[in-house]
Amino acid sequence: MSLQNINNPFKSLKFRDLVLRFIILSLITSFVLFFLQANVGFKLNQQDSVIIIYIIQFVLLCLWTVKDFGRLKAKAKYVVGDLPQNYNWLRLTWLVPLIIIFSISCSIILFYLLSLAAPSFLEQLLRSVADTPSVDNSNSFASNLLVIITFCLVAPVTEEFLFRGIILQRWATKWGICTGLISSSLLFGFVHPNPIGLSLAGMIWGVLYIKTRSLVVPIAFHALNNIVAVLPQLLPADSSNSKSTLTIQNLQSFWWIGVVMMVFSLPLLLRFIWKNWPNKNTIIPYLNNANKERRAV
Repeated sequence: MSLQNINNPFKSLKFRDLVLRFIILSLITSFVLFFLQANVGFKLNQQDSVIIIYIIQFVLLCLWTVKDFGRLKAKAKYVVGDLPQNYNWLRLTWLVPLIIIFSISCSIILFYLLSLAAPSFLEQLLRSVADTPSVDNSNSFASNLLVIITFCLVAPVTEEFLFRGIILQRWATKWGICTGLISSSLLFGFVHPNPIGLSLAGMIWGVLYIKTRSLVVPIAFHALNNIVAVLPQLLPADSSNSKSTLTIQNLQSFWWIGVVMMVFSLPLLLRFIWKNWPNKNTIIPYLNNANKERRAV
């Protein structure tokens, strides 16, 4: 069966529709949660509210997109694919600590540069970082469990489905596989607090998705990345280790640590990307998976 004869739903799925739906879901979810807390006595702290809104937004957005596949007579299972049989992707777990090291180095260097150029803005940024949902001894068990489930399960599944499964393939269909990979990775990075580190992570997960044609692989790497990032928060902490101790003085004293970490991690990550970069004629995973099933039948 020729690829030309396979329906490509990414010719019809529009990125602007995703954005519009996300805005609609955000407004509705925020309004409902505010109404419940104001009128029904449904009380949540700020962190739990943020997490619950995130879960509802992304889960409903994924389900809404899956419904489009039915309308377009396409199959969402071609987005997910099967576990690769001839590719030992588990041996690549060494990428996870390198991605985390690189992400931390980006934050340190970026914050250091901001401390020199815009210290007032950096102080506001550090306060926002301190307010980011996290596992903390001062939180209830239910609150911490909600954060862990969100970071280690909900976020990897929903974000990989949307950014790699949908956006990457939509933009690859529209502009070509390389441009789609780069642009979707940049978007992924810039909707997170660490844009440079997460852009590179998104690019690596995109490369793995294209190479293995299985969304399970980037989901697994994303989940492992988040698990490793959350683990230190589960350790007992005293006031000296709290996020509030991250100050401009600390950054200006230890900026060189970020440089060392980047020099160590970046060449290895770029080498992996270079060796596995798709050529311009590479077919998107959806069409590959659809064609594979047609040939098997």
